[in-house]
Amino acid sequence: MQPTISTPDNKQELHPQLHTTSLRFKPGQMIFDEGQKANRWYEVVRGTVRTCRFHIDGHRHLTGFYFGGDVFGADYGYYNTAAEAVTNATVRCYRVGELSQQSPSTNFSFGGAASILYRAMSSAQRYLFIMGHRTALEKLAAFLLSIYIQDSDDTSLNLPMSRADIADFLGLTVHTVSRSFSELVRREYIKIEGRHVVVVKDCAGLCRLAGEHELLANECEPKPTHSLA
Repeated sequence: MQPTISTPDNKQELHPQLHTTSLRFKPGQMIFDEGQKANRWYEVVRGTVRTCRFHIDGHRHLTGFYFGGDVFGADYGYYNTAAEAVTNATVRCYRVGELSQQSPSTNFSFGGAASILYRAMSSAQRYLFIMGHRTALEKLAAFLLSIYIQDSDDTSLNLPMSRADIADFLGLTVHTVSRSFSELVRREYIKIEGRHVVVVKDCAGLCRLAGEHELLANECEPKPTHSLA
């Protein structure tokens, strides 16, 4: 049985009374490095962020993508990954010390920390769901579904990352990812509009392919279609 994707409310600020700092990053710019002291947690305000690890031979392995409302960098002691902006990105920083202490000036309680932890765990759960699939087609279907359920506006998915990034994250070759996209198009589950836009035509078909029956029942309601091409 595959883990279920959870869908927390990512539209609201985690805790408006906390002292935060907003930072802007350009594509490819590093937000924090692997092994750096983990003294902040981060929330994506807009844009897309990726996390990755670097092997001894210099090979980079992507471990996740984060979109608006997602929390990343919730590591203990030191960051286990590096984080980079995929697009122009704005992130909100939360100091770890404020998350663990009550303060009269912030009126902050455990509930605020729990909210942040919940979003961080939801992101981790999302990627466990994706990597729990065996075939390339199942992994790609799960990856697209994980983005689809975050965007309640329409069926058009903006994929700012490259096919190489998707392949790296899923543990596949670029050729396999391209072939899998073509197969999903052939089955009429998706339509590709331009380099970075995918339109979900058959959410139920993607759910069945990914083995996500609960998502099929709860999330695959018809959405209005607005082309981004």
